[in-house]
Amino acid sequence: MTTQGPAGRPRAGHQPASAEYDAEPGGPPGAGPRETAVPAAAAGQDAGAAAAAPPDDPQQLAQEIEQTREQLGETVEQLAAKADVKARAQDKASQLTGRLKDQAGQARQQAATAAAKISKATPEPVRRAAAQAAVTARQRRLMLAAAVGTGVLAWMVIARWRRR
Repeated sequence: MTTQGPAGRPRAGHQPASAEYDAEPGGPPGAGPRETAVPAAAAGQDAGAAAAAPPDDPQQLAQEIEQTREQLGETVEQLAAKADVKARAQDKASQLTGRLKDQAGQARQQAATAAAKISKATPEPVRRAAAQAAVTARQRRLMLAAAVGTGVLAWMVIARWRRR
């Protein structure tokens, strides 16, 4: 991170405490870069201000004022929109939600397509056996859940016993 600004001068708050940078413009030669460095933006503003003199016609002046007001209003609206973090976050969240819903729909379609292909390729006796196993599992959910729970509990006990 540098401590110098665009004109080669130290940034505000990062100025070294030396007499070289504390010299005023027009001071002694060798007093520092402040006296000789004139920012290009400041020089351009002075020249632009002289060239853009206000019009003599009151009607034209009123038009320029109205145009400036409109531009200022638009700028304020844009800044207010950028500053409204809550609305920006809600917009981002709604975009993300829509994207996720689209991806979920595509995944469902792909799964259905894959299931149809697998179903066509699976022999009839295997399909009947799988359907029967699903029916049996639904009927005996409690026993199945107890068996899975017992297996998980046994695994946890063995894992804890091995750590000791």
